[in-house]
Amino acid sequence: MDFLTFMVIAIVALALGVWLYIVRQGDAEFEFIVDQRTDFRVDEQSQSAATFSCKIPFVNKGTQDGTIMDCYPRHLMPKEYYNKARIQSWLTLESNPRDDGYWEAIIIFKTTGDAIILTIRLEAKEGTIAEALKELPDLPVDIVYQVVARSDWYITKTRMTVPAEELRQAIANAGISAQTA
Repeated sequence: MDFLTFMVIAIVALALGVWLYIVRQGDAEFEFIVDQRTDFRVDEQSQSAATFSCKIPFVNKGTQDGTIMDCYPRHLMPKEYYNKARIQSWLTLESNPRDDGYWEAIIIFKTTGDAIILTIRLEAKEGTIAEALKELPDLPVDIVYQVVARSDWYITKTRMTVPAEELRQAIANAGISAQTA
């Protein structure tokens, strides 16, 4: 009976040790640091449209490498709330920019990161882009991303708000007046 008790205790201790080892391994944990983003700048402009972009850093602050399998923005501006312009948004990785709207999966090693370039295009439905921007409210944007790491894959998001005044200021800094834009 002593031998059997010893074996049960040894097996339980071994199982507990393996479980503690696995738990301590941790996982990837991504953070998009929206409060450290750059100011929006004007990339393209015309009388009826403007394209803005900013860079948003992110980091894997976890204890394991992880893969961002998919990443995309979702701007939250229904036409019932604002209907003066069509809004499009897309993003790309700063270190490997693409112009086809495709997110190429990327492995991010623990404690490292990169940045994404968020692009927002506004196209006035009537009149000029300057007129459309006058009534633009602040624009909520979700950065939605799928993570694959040690645990089961999951989809999560980070919300940021694009101040409308910042977009108006970017137009002003680019030299487009409200009269001619």
